[in-house]
Amino acid sequence: MESSKADNSKKIDGPGIDSGHISRNAFYNSAFSKSALFMILSVSLFTSSHGFVRGVGSSIHPFETAFFTSLFSFYFYIPWLMRAGFASLRTTRLPIHIIRAVFNAASICAWYIAISITPLADATALALTGPLFATLAAIIFLGERPRLRRWIALLIGLVGALVIVRPGFTTFSTGFIFVILSISCNSGSKMFAKQLLRWDAPASIGTWLALLQIPITLILAIPVWRWPDMLQLSMLASVGLFVGGAHLSLIQAYVRAEVSALEPFNFVRLIIAALIGYLAFSESPDIWTWTGGAIIVASTSYIARREVLQAGLNTSAAGQTH
Repeated sequence: MESSKADNSKKIDGPGIDSGHISRNAFYNSAFSKSALFMILSVSLFTSSHGFVRGVGSSIHPFETAFFTSLFSFYFYIPWLMRAGFASLRTTRLPIHIIRAVFNAASICAWYIAISITPLADATALALTGPLFATLAAIIFLGERPRLRRWIALLIGLVGALVIVRPGFTTFSTGFIFVILSISCNSGSKMFAKQLLRWDAPASIGTWLALLQIPITLILAIPVWRWPDMLQLSMLASVGLFVGGAHLSLIQAYVRAEVSALEPFNFVRLIIAALIGYLAFSESPDIWTWTGGAIIVASTSYIARREVLQAGLNTSAAGQTH
C-alpha cells in the first residue's frame, strides 16, 4: 500500500512534470473561462438591449430612446461616484470630454435609427466592422503605421462587409448608411478616449461620458419628444440598464484576458440578434449575412491579436531602454 502511494507520487512529481506549471495553466484556463463568460454576457446584454430598442422604435423616436439609455445607464456609475467623491471628476480637459460625448451620442443615435429600419441581424453583422474603422482612424489621426499583414486583414474585413451589403446585387438599405455612420462616430469617440487617458483615470473618463451624454441626447430628443407609457418606459429603462451592465461585464472580461482572445466571441452577437429578429420580428438572415459576419470576425480578431503583440513588443523595447 505504501509502495503504491510512492509510485503515484513519483508519477505526479517525477522528471518532466512541473506541478507549478500545471497550477499556472489551471489558473489561466480558469481566468479565460471567466473572461469568456463575461464577454458572452456583455454581448448578450448589448444585443438584447437592441431588441428592446427595436420594440419601441415604431412609437418612440431613436433620439428619445438614446436619452433614456444615457439616463438609466448612468445609474451604474453612481456607486463609484459616491465612493470616490466628486473630486475624482476633476479634469483639465473638459472640452475634449464634451467633444467625445458628442461623437458617442451621435454613434448611439445613428445606431438606434439603423436598427429601427434594418433587420437586426444584418445591422449587427455590419456593425462587427467597428474594430476595422477604429484601426483606420488610428492610422489616419494617430499616425500609427500598420504592417502589410494588418492592411491585408483590413481588406479582408472590407470584403466581409461587402458580402453583407452586396452592392448591385440586392436592394441597398438606408439603415446600412446609419450603421456605418454609427461605427465611424464610435471610432472617433475611441480616439478621443485614448487621448484622455494621458491625463484622466479610466473610471473618470467613463463617468464624464455617461454624464455628458444625458443633456446632449435630451437636446436632440426635445423636438421629437413623446411621453412613453408605462410599458414603453419599462422597456426604455431596460435598454439603459442592459447597456450599463454590458459595459461593466466587458470591463471584467478585459481584466482577465487579452482583447484578441475575446474578439471571436463577438460572433455571439450575430447569433443572438438573429434569434431576437426571428422570434420577435419574424426576420430571417440569409447565408450572406452569416458569411460576411464570420469573415469580419476573423479579420478583426487578427487585427486585435496583432495590436496586442505590437503593444508587448513596444513595452519590452521601452523596458530595455531604462
